[in-house]
Order: sequence, then C-alpha cells, then structure tokens
Amino acid sequence: MGRFCGHAHTPAVTTFAGRPVVVAPGVVSSLTLPWETGGEAGWAEGGPLDHDRPPALAFHVTDDQHRLTTHFRLCP
Repeated sequence: MGRFCGHAHTPAVTTFAGRPVVVAPGVVSSLTLPWETGGEAGWAEGGPLDHDRPPALAFHVTDDQHRLTTHFRLCP
C-alpha cells in the first residue's frame, strides 16, 4: 500500500480511488475555510491562513491488517 505524507494547513479526511486520504493540519498556521467566521474576508484578501489558531499534529497508525487510524492532537 502506498503512503504519502504532507499537510494542507487544515485537517481533512476523505477517500480517493478507494483509498483513505487523511490530511494533517499545519504546525504553524491553519487554513480558514470560506464558510468559517472571517473566512470569506481572508480568502478575498488572498491570505486565508490563520496564525492565531493552535498548531496541531496528526498521528497515522496502521495495524497488521492495514487498517488506518488517525489521531489529531492540538499542540498548545
């Protein structure tokens, strides 16, 4: 099973081509989504990153049966 690592400044979980996709949050800033309070203004100004939110990490764990479990943790 192929694995990729990275982050997109916002945690997200979905599937692609029948495989789980789990995106780790940013450790310095978070992406403000357009529907969040203040999000539309951030996108309109060209800077949707929010440096006031706490950083976070995602721990991806697989078991012997190739099941994926992800734990998200804030880093205050």
